[in-house]
Amino acid sequence: MRTIMATTTTPIEFTAEAPRTETAAGPFGFLTRFFERIIEARVRRAEMQVQPYLAKLSEDRLKDLGFTGEDIQKLREKHFVQAVYWS
Repeated sequence: MRTIMATTTTPIEFTAEAPRTETAAGPFGFLTRFFERIIEARVRRAEMQVQPYLAKLSEDRLKDLGFTGEDIQKLREKHFVQAVYWS
């Protein structure tokens, strides 16, 4: 019995296209708009949940995480305070 091996080569110049981050101008389908709105709402909700935690961190820690002075100032101006619920 003879073993046969096959190989496929790809030129080095070949790269996969980067995912599109911007959508083309023009009318979108209903489902596209629907899912974009769902994603936007989820991002806003996540930001609302994370910002109170970030507001509690020290300025040095926020800078270590990559926040600029302007970002920290905006975070502090919004006065994010987490609600406390007593049971």
